[in-house]
Amino acid sequence: MSVHPRYEVVIGLEVHAQLRTESKLFSPAPVTYGAPPNHSVHPICLALPGVLPVLNARAVELAVRTALATHGCVHERSVFARKNYFYPDLPKGYQISQYEDPIATGGWLDVPVEGNGAARVKRVRLTRIHMEEDAGKSIHDAAVVGSEATHVDLNRAGVPLLEIVSEPDLRSPAEAAAYLRTLRSVLRYIEVSDADMERGNFRCDANLSLRPHGNVELGTRTELKNLNSFRFVEAALEAEIARQAALLDDGEAVRQATMAFDPATGRTRVLRLKENADDYRYFPDPDLVPLVLSPDRIEAMRRSLPELAEEKCARFERDYALSSAEARVLTESRALAAFFEAAAAAHGSAKAIANWILRDVLRALRERDVEIEASRLAPEALAALVRLVDEGRTTSKSARELVPELVERGGDPAVLVRERGLEALSDAGALEDAVDAVLAAHAEDVARYRDGETQVLNFLMGQVMRRTQGKADPSAVRSILASRIEREDEA
Repeated sequence: MSVHPRYEVVIGLEVHAQLRTESKLFSPAPVTYGAPPNHSVHPICLALPGVLPVLNARAVELAVRTALATHGCVHERSVFARKNYFYPDLPKGYQISQYEDPIATGGWLDVPVEGNGAARVKRVRLTRIHMEEDAGKSIHDAAVVGSEATHVDLNRAGVPLLEIVSEPDLRSPAEAAAYLRTLRSVLRYIEVSDADMERGNFRCDANLSLRPHGNVELGTRTELKNLNSFRFVEAALEAEIARQAALLDDGEAVRQATMAFDPATGRTRVLRLKENADDYRYFPDPDLVPLVLSPDRIEAMRRSLPELAEEKCARFERDYALSSAEARVLTESRALAAFFEAAAAAHGSAKAIANWILRDVLRALRERDVEIEASRLAPEALAALVRLVDEGRTTSKSARELVPELVERGGDPAVLVRERGLEALSDAGALEDAVDAVLAAHAEDVARYRDGETQVLNFLMGQVMRRTQGKADPSAVRSILASRIEREDEA
């Protein structure tokens, strides 16, 4: 559902990204994943009496890098506040966050989206970026805790988060997913967050409302909580659009509420009526002084930023003569862009390497659900494989069969070609014999070709390739076929 026939869809996203730090936001407890419950804790995380929070300087730097990379305004003065609510996995009874004075406001992301069969770029404005600590985790699964009771794991309590809030500029679930992919790419480029949705360090709350087409006034919004995959984001938004539209069509009002999405039923349900900011009773945390950053320090952080995806994409188009679509895919991740440049340098033809990555390498990665940095394929190995094809030592078809194996296990392409018996059939006499055999076996098809059905040549090529077990060079086969038929015509 991209456009609703009766209502305009209005979406704003709040993304929580776990910052890539070794310790927590206000304590020296380590940031870990998969540790036994309540092992990565400290008296500050546990809210024991007499302890005071100490701000993690590395977390501040990462927050500033994010704001700069998204064109935001970094404030020289920001304030930490207490967000008060009571929940079993929140030991203090409040969460340290930022409210009236966040570390950054404004900014934007240029998001590539699909529409009407063509790609375009949509600018999505950002409202604010602020820092906060994560809460713990309540475990309700009886299979995990061994009883019907709820257990509390505080390993996650105090982990540094960055909340990135967008303006309500998104108009479809597909645009929301594209925005999240773009934001995740930025966070990984600047090494601020691993942004791994499976591990829960990149989570999204989605605010959605509907209004009749042509209306300017926003409708009543609902908030979908803790969406942790791109597929769930789209599915949850589609379900909530359908729910709200049905209410409006029946003349009922949409109530502001916090919603949950059930993937099993594909439906959303009300968790609780939505709280407003007043319910949290924000006030400046008396244990933390305001965070003050000098202009020189902010500028130094700006200079430390790496080349960002949009800059790299423009350079790839300019320096490697790639299309905008090719450059955009190759720069989606910093690791993939680096792999491409290393392979192109080793081979000599950036265009050839781009074609192999876009056509074969990415397919092999997707099928195995791995990123390029987790694969065993080295850039030099891909360059060597393509060179074997260029030199006629193996065919493109045979080389493509080796890509998944290289992704999984690595290796030397020349050795694999030899061990697998994938050397190209280069003996001219053997090729001519194969062509002659095919022409003799398919005399009727040869006659059709002579009568003007030129597409028959592709069929005859396929028969030769089958006879040679795919080891013949297709261009050589085509040339020999054409010359043989022409020679017979002359005779």
